[in-house]
Amino acid sequence: MYNCPWCERKTFSFWQKQKLGPTKTMQCTGCKRRVSVHWGRAHLAALPVFVLAIAGLWLVGDTFNSKIFALAGAFCGVVLGMMVTMPLYHYIVPLVKPDKR
Repeated sequence: MYNCPWCERKTFSFWQKQKLGPTKTMQCTGCKRRVSVHWGRAHLAALPVFVLAIAGLWLVGDTFNSKIFALAGAFCGVVLGMMVTMPLYHYIVPLVKPDKR
């Protein structure tokens, strides 16, 4: 469970935080205020998905000289990247009060 940045109560589950993005907010069940995640850290945590997808596309496609194998390598890179991103998102992306726009 994660603390709300407004009321400091543990009201957000792991999966609720995983669904949040820098532009998406969620309402705290304790204080009814909106909560989001840090913009820079959320993008930093998502970086492994893109890097490993490109690496899989390039390395596997180059090795086998096949577009089908390249797509399979990219898919494996995305899956591996998600396995890296989820714990990163858990540890380095804090819940924050959303910016007023």
